[in-house]
Amino acid sequence: METLGRILHRLFLLPGWRERLRAWEILWDWEEIVGEEVASRTWPLSFAQGRLTLGVTDSTWASALRFEVPRLLELLNQRAGERLFREIRFQITRPPGKSRPRNPRRPLTPEEKARIEASVQVIEDPELREVFKAWGQALLRAGRKSA
Repeated sequence: METLGRILHRLFLLPGWRERLRAWEILWDWEEIVGEEVASRTWPLSFAQGRLTLGVTDSTWASALRFEVPRLLELLNQRAGERLFREIRFQITRPPGKSRPRNPRRPLTPEEKARIEASVQVIEDPELREVFKAWGQALLRAGRKSA
């Protein structure tokens, strides 16, 4: 039987998966990146092949934000440390529920850190291991927030 680490390793070698994980790791901090006012009117919906689709509350905001696309791309790519985001599209839709955590950056306990570290050791690729480590931290923070 194949280990979960090996299956995930193979899965994330497929084209686009590593970029998607990295993008969502960055988009987790949407409010911190764009500010409270913009974040209250927009939210990430999808990311694929460099294209970020943002949900927007109404057409007025969508129109205004079209002028901000270069600045938003610069902020996102600066956070990524590479040119990961190349295009932004807007989709007018209802805002998501308030179930998302407001402050996902609170510290983890030493036990949580050790648990994450142990779970990612099966991943041989150091870059992929770091992505999963960050993902695990975000999931633990989100779970603790809603508990």
